[in-house]
Amino acid sequence: MSISEKDASVKESQAQYIENIKRISESRLSIQSNNGSVGKDLVKNFCYEDVLNIIGFGRTQYLMLFTCGLLLMMVICETMGMSIITIASKCDFNTNSVEMAVMSAAAFIGILCSSYVWGYLCDMYGRKPILMYTTLIGNVVSLLSIFVPYFWLFVFLRFVVGIFIAGASSTTYAYLGEFVSIRHRPVVINFTSMFVALAMTYVPAIAWLVLSMDWSFDISDSFAFRPWRLLTVFNILPGFIAILIMSKLPDSPRILMSIRKQEEAFAATNWIAKLNTGKTLADFNIYKIYDENPTESDKLIQTSKSFVQIMKQMWIDTKPLFKKPHLVNFVTCCIVMCGVFFVNSGMGLWYPTIQNRLGSVDDETQMSICQVIDASMEQQNSNSTDYVCDDTITRKSYIDSITFGLVYLGAYFVLGFIINPLGRKRTIILLLTVSAICGIVLHWIMEPIAIVACFILFVMLPGLCVSILSGAVVDLVPTHLRGKAVCICLMLGRSGSVIGSNIIGVLLESYCSITFGVFYALVLVCAGLTLLLPI
Repeated sequence: MSISEKDASVKESQAQYIENIKRISESRLSIQSNNGSVGKDLVKNFCYEDVLNIIGFGRTQYLMLFTCGLLLMMVICETMGMSIITIASKCDFNTNSVEMAVMSAAAFIGILCSSYVWGYLCDMYGRKPILMYTTLIGNVVSLLSIFVPYFWLFVFLRFVVGIFIAGASSTTYAYLGEFVSIRHRPVVINFTSMFVALAMTYVPAIAWLVLSMDWSFDISDSFAFRPWRLLTVFNILPGFIAILIMSKLPDSPRILMSIRKQEEAFAATNWIAKLNTGKTLADFNIYKIYDENPTESDKLIQTSKSFVQIMKQMWIDTKPLFKKPHLVNFVTCCIVMCGVFFVNSGMGLWYPTIQNRLGSVDDETQMSICQVIDASMEQQNSNSTDYVCDDTITRKSYIDSITFGLVYLGAYFVLGFIINPLGRKRTIILLLTVSAICGIVLHWIMEPIAIVACFILFVMLPGLCVSILSGAVVDLVPTHLRGKAVCICLMLGRSGSVIGSNIIGVLLESYCSITFGVFYALVLVCAGLTLLLPI
């Protein structure tokens, strides 16, 4: 067969595929018309999911992947970036381990407090406006915090930052997922999450560059502007870029249909078709679209309602998540999400600090990770009378943190190729099991390189499960519940970050072995619970 004949065969197959989809969609329309759910006067009305398949995967999905990736990157930079800032600022704020834990957890607590509200509002008013406004306000507050000289005021502003970046933290997956067909969704969400790994590399790399500078501007007798404050500017940069791009993007057609904005939904879908194929929906003989899973509960919040009425309505609209058929699956997802955040972010926030202590030990000294931590505490206590504050970060700590990010990035890349063959459930169980084994091995190994490798895998592998679970939640619940479901799930996940970070701040220096034991035991519990999920 010649090349021209092969091309003709491929085009014929594609045309036949599109015709089949149209025939299926029209059959659905006929069935729904007989049931009274769709008006009989609609002739060329197609299911949105079928329209996505007709349009195909193209520039729209790549653009959405990049934009949503920047939003996720901003969230990681703003939260996990504090792991370095807490070390670099401890002399300015004169902080101890507990206060450092509070500073690291402040943004997570803000996310925990507000995620549900943003999820509810994005289901009521749309994904795009919530994403844009919350990201903008959060970044502005973050920028203001760099000029604050007082510890508790700084912590409060970090808490406010968390309140607003919670919009991007929990709504991004729902926004992205509704531009992608079901068959491509797991892989696209996974590759978007690669920006999380990119952020884990970006943060220490920029910190190494900025904190290597030796300058200080004295603003007052009690306040000096030092390089660590400049780091925040770089941490919010991905958020500002994402806002600029989003100003040109439409809202999710699916959520627009859910809130009864049919014309805007059709225009948004038409925009997708033009960007992907250069053709309008009319060129495909598509003149109207509908959501495959319409619901009677889709309605806007009335601004005339009182606060109590709005809270009551929020609970009424959320109750389906805690009833059959969603209850068991949703609660299980929330528990597993809490566990993976407990290890990934809770321990991850302390990764640079622990690596900084490991870097202060002679390479020829053979000690386990807990022996190093215990030795550093004994040395600090013995020198307590002539203690001089030291906020320097070792070169090894930067290199190990960058290595952590690069391994993270590579793992997401590999995950994109294995997630479909293995399936979500097997992938999560495999990742969590290997993580737990690495956590157990950390008790005994004394080789510095082996310690770093096991520590990275122990902390990183649960983090890979966040995107897989988020994608699973999107598929396990209907459109009108997705924003709320993802937000609640990630909100409880962030609570795991707060609990994990503070447990380390309080217990690590006194009960190192027990602390690590709690973390890897929880990973094993989460692996067992994943067996219950139909994913």
